[in-house]
Amino acid sequence: MTSFTVRGTRNGSLVHVTWTDGELTGDFPTVDLVHTEAELVAVLHDDPHAAGAYRELVALPAEPLADAAAAYRLVVHVLDAVRETTGDAVVH
Repeated sequence: MTSFTVRGTRNGSLVHVTWTDGELTGDFPTVDLVHTEAELVAVLHDDPHAAGAYRELVALPAEPLADAAAAYRLVVHVLDAVRETTGDAVVH
């Protein structure tokens, strides 16, 4: 089993998101936003205009939550600041 937890802030609140083998748990609004951003990643591969608006996400695979490194990058993208990462995260 591969798992990591990212703790940080979003919109002034302390939040955390845990990724375990492709599944997210944690602060519900933040988890929901990560899922929404993951859906956008697939669109970026086919829409150059959208890709221009989300340049930092273009390099992610079409299903970023299936991969630990891509999921970590996506979680970090939605947080305003990262305070701590624990577990099996691939930090870049």
